[in-house]
Amino acid sequence: MRTIDSFAAAVHRRRRERGLTLGEVAAKAGYSASYLSKLLHGHRTLLPGVVHDLDTALAADGELNKIAAEQRGDSRVKTRPVQLPPAAPDFVGREEQLQAMDHALVAQGRPGSNVTIVIEGGFWTGKTALAVHWASGVQARFPGGCLFADLRGLAPGMPAAPEEILDGFLVALGVSAAELGASNVPARIARYRSLLAERPAIVILDNVADYQQAEWLLPSPGSVVVVTSREQQPGLLARTGGMAIELPPLSSEQALELLRHRVGDARVRASAAAAEVIVERCGRLPMTVHIAAEHLQRHRETTLDELADQLESDKTRLDLFTSNDVNIHGVVDVSYLALPPMTRRVFRYLGISPADVVGAESVAVLTGLDLDRARDALRLLAHAHLIETLANGRYRISHLLRAYAHQRALVEERLNEIERAHDRTLRWYAATAWNANNTLIPGWADNGIVLDNLAGVEPMPFEEDGFEEAMAWCEREVAIALQVARSARTHGAKDVLWLLPTAFLPYFVLTRSWNTWLVAAHDGLSAARAAGSDAGVARSLEVLGWVEHELGRADNGIAHLEEALQRHGDLNDERSQAWTAYGLGLAYASCGRVAEARRLHELADGMFTTSEVKVGLAVNRAALAEACDLLGDPDKAMEYAFDVLNRAQMFTSRAVLGVAHQRIGSLLGRHGQHRAALKHFDQALAVRSRSWQRWSAAETLISRAEVLCALGQVDQAQTAYRRSLQNLEVLHDAKAMEIRARLAALGASCSGTATCSPASTASA
Repeated sequence: MRTIDSFAAAVHRRRRERGLTLGEVAAKAGYSASYLSKLLHGHRTLLPGVVHDLDTALAADGELNKIAAEQRGDSRVKTRPVQLPPAAPDFVGREEQLQAMDHALVAQGRPGSNVTIVIEGGFWTGKTALAVHWASGVQARFPGGCLFADLRGLAPGMPAAPEEILDGFLVALGVSAAELGASNVPARIARYRSLLAERPAIVILDNVADYQQAEWLLPSPGSVVVVTSREQQPGLLARTGGMAIELPPLSSEQALELLRHRVGDARVRASAAAAEVIVERCGRLPMTVHIAAEHLQRHRETTLDELADQLESDKTRLDLFTSNDVNIHGVVDVSYLALPPMTRRVFRYLGISPADVVGAESVAVLTGLDLDRARDALRLLAHAHLIETLANGRYRISHLLRAYAHQRALVEERLNEIERAHDRTLRWYAATAWNANNTLIPGWADNGIVLDNLAGVEPMPFEEDGFEEAMAWCEREVAIALQVARSARTHGAKDVLWLLPTAFLPYFVLTRSWNTWLVAAHDGLSAARAAGSDAGVARSLEVLGWVEHELGRADNGIAHLEEALQRHGDLNDERSQAWTAYGLGLAYASCGRVAEARRLHELADGMFTTSEVKVGLAVNRAALAEACDLLGDPDKAMEYAFDVLNRAQMFTSRAVLGVAHQRIGSLLGRHGQHRAALKHFDQALAVRSRSWQRWSAAETLISRAEVLCALGQVDQAQTAYRRSLQNLEVLHDAKAMEIRARLAALGASCSGTATCSPASTASA
């Protein structure tokens, strides 16, 4: 008891010198007062970690550590290895991950517990750098120091043997070669864990393949294990109760910060757009950004714009990262060659796809696999961190990995198979887009428009009442589908190239995302003319007319719609003729040609009635109501508007219901029935709450603000204008400038009588 009493006496002396109670000492060291009391009375073992914490809390300068060591009868000089490799230069970001690691140390680092942290991520994301950076900041708290070993887990034929690493750790901890030679593996494992029980340490196991490779190297309670791996480690986490940290690439700002550190802030600021492109095409990986920066430093004559161009092509993107010192091919090979053959093939096909983001359905079509096998392959690729899993269940492949997969595909796949995969994917997108958009606006187009060369693919089906499912698919896939169309090169794709952009017309009409579509509309028209397709030219002119009209290019829009109307008539395509007449009527009305607009809408009304296109009839009559009212026939206008409302009740989609309430509210407001108008605007807003309805909601909010102005309710009008402005700014709509001007005018007139612009509701 003498040595324990000596330790207790030293603790009490030190706490009195600092004016601390026993409870305050316990709290400062991170333990309960009850535990500390039992320790000082000899009822708990003097664990090295606990002694170290008390010595630190009381600023004892090692006195308590020395007394405890003497009490254990072990006054020999202990070796304290610190095997950390050099820290990464210009370490940036990773605050969230560092905080999580600190939290794990505090939350789990109690007597008798162990802390295991598994850092998972793709190649060159900085897993080792993060482990070393964190360990260097906390290693002083561990009397056993820091052990480090690269297990080379995925290296083909070269993984480190666990017993070899174990012996190296034991030697570093002071075990003699003679003692190692006289003991078997279980004895050496026991010796290793006993030493770390006395002197807890940080153990970094870099590049681990699986739990079996790390099992012998896991220390006894009290130490911290940091594991890094390119693959997810569910087995290791399950057996250790550890915490997984998924390490993604740097954020764009962090990658730019790293580039600025290396090449200078002024140079990056002078070519800001090129710098952003460079870090994106480098995958925002610390290593690749370092290599790009080093290249710019070594070749001062190379501009950032030139380097960005060099990184553009999948064929040449990896050249910058291939040299005698570093070879990105060899680094990725480690993960690629560890995959099963079928998964490697799927990965190669992702390299020939123009899409960065894919779903299981499109990958199944691209590769010719069934859906279940495609899903399994994608899961394995995500497990190996060769693709990234997104929140919506889809997957993204980085620029660098797509370039690697592309080069693999050119070497390992037949060219004719690659071309077939491209055509198959293009036809699938066209057929699925047609199904989805015919679901958004039932009867918008008949099946006759689906060309013969779409045969042989099975598009995604949508239920008759599957509006939300179809809209969600379009929102996810429209950019990818148009990207696939732009990338198509084969002669056989020409017909499909005009079909794909035209298929999305209902989606763009509903969401009003016209800027996204303008280039695709021109491409579609060129493809239709190149293919010699009369139907394709007519459809493409219709689409282009819609786009240009909505973008404010009224003369071009009207000219294209007029030609499309004539061509649809020549082809006896009454359904397409009706939709074109409807669009042309809207274009005429926007130019003040209201009488001509009414004539076109009446023409469309008869065609929609004959062909029994219910949605077309409803939205066209909403426009017809507006034209009648502007031409001085308010009774007929209201008759049409309420007819639209009655029809809207029959549709599963609430989009037409929003159109009906918007139109009735506008008519009532124009004729001074402001209170009644507000009720209909509120009902329109209630069904225009989805993200794809931002423009429609903005339209209703503007109409509502105008009515509120007329009622003298300026504050509420300003609120409505601000809400509409938020939507317009998200859409980058030019009308935002007009709304800002209205808000400014209202603000300036708050002290007097507020006046608002006349109602100017847009056509549905």
